[in-house]
Amino acid sequence: MTTTPDQRSSPRRLAIAFALTPFLPCFYCAIFFAQPWALPVGLAVSYPTEFVLGMPAVLIMRARGWMQWWQFVIAGALCALPIIAGYAWMQDVPHIESFSAMNAVLVASWGAFAGLCFWLLGICGETPFRFRNLFDVGSD
Repeated sequence: MTTTPDQRSSPRRLAIAFALTPFLPCFYCAIFFAQPWALPVGLAVSYPTEFVLGMPAVLIMRARGWMQWWQFVIAGALCALPIIAGYAWMQDVPHIESFSAMNAVLVASWGAFAGLCFWLLGICGETPFRFRNLFDVGSD
């Protein structure tokens, strides 16, 4: 009998994934686009979105057995839809580009990236997950 990803994901792995996943897209967005303001703005948006949409989405996905990487990518993009709607509704703000279709695609892509990061950190793999392994600090 093979184990499913749902059986392998421990509460500890899920907690680490929930703690780190919202940070990663914000960090990489700030680095790739050379926009340091994107990190605090992204964090202010991504952690509440994870709490309100991401956590219930993971619980629903676990209950239905939807634990494949591509399902998490789709769920991440769907969780970004309210952010896209808020971005479209918002008036022009200094330091933030005006809403456009390309920006909507970028926000949805960062949501999809967050879904993939969550799957990689919290679901994928069979080995125990520790901060020591993640940051390569010391030996086991």
